[in-house]
Amino acid sequence: MIQEKDLAEKLSEIQERYINFMLDSLKDWRQWADASQRMADGKPVSKDEVPEFFHTEYEWAKIVLDMEDQGGFNWQDPRIAKLFAAAAQTPFYKLWGETITEVSRVLAQQINAKTLIEIGAGRGNLTRDMLVKLSRNNMSVPLVATDANETILENIAELQDDFPEQSLRTCLWDVNRPPEDLLKNQIKNPAVLYERASITYATYGSLENMAQVADVIVLGDYFNYTGELFAYDTMFDKIGVKPLLYKDVEPLLLKHFPNQILFDQQVHESVGVPNISLIIAWKR
Repeated sequence: MIQEKDLAEKLSEIQERYINFMLDSLKDWRQWADASQRMADGKPVSKDEVPEFFHTEYEWAKIVLDMEDQGGFNWQDPRIAKLFAAAAQTPFYKLWGETITEVSRVLAQQINAKTLIEIGAGRGNLTRDMLVKLSRNNMSVPLVATDANETILENIAELQDDFPEQSLRTCLWDVNRPPEDLLKNQIKNPAVLYERASITYATYGSLENMAQVADVIVLGDYFNYTGELFAYDTMFDKIGVKPLLYKDVEPLLLKHFPNQILFDQQVHESVGVPNISLIIAWKR
């Protein structure tokens, strides 16, 4: 059983580092909100007018608007792969991933987890980071990495060679669908599940599916806490990235994972940014 006070103490240093970075990076977020509106209105906006933290979003917005002028968004455009690669190297994206995996590792230790589950393994950055953290802390918890793309999982499986002391398994899972027996049979409870930017491309119902296999979840997504939307939300909606409204997420969390910590709520309270980027929730 997780005691929130004890957990808060164990996560305090990780949380402080994350919040301090976010406070410094997001203090001028309204400049980006205003700039995105001008871009949507067809007005020229230079990169220098946008806070550095949002430069990747600025480049995304430029591409989305350019493609709209050409007839619609095209995922095959070579600029997309280049942008994804650039985004993965930003200080925030790295810290976000490191924070998600470290929080999940601490939780696994706290509840004596028998399984770790990763949703949307993608390029394997979080998978590798988790394996590194487990090894450094002399922990060995079986890690099940899932993704909806079989080719991705074939690449992820190769990480096992780099961490022979760890147990890495892979399983095909579209989190929009309930977990099949093939996945369930690989999981022993209690289990900690973590993800980054996966629900963004899924449905809220995915939380119902996660609840079938996990006792604790660590969600790394942009959850809109206030319901206030800006031009950048509208632009990203054109590529299928719909705002995740916390008011829609909260009932599902309370139904399945009634205990929760909004990890970076202090950032919202301090600078008014509408998003929460990391949520911890557990069943008991």
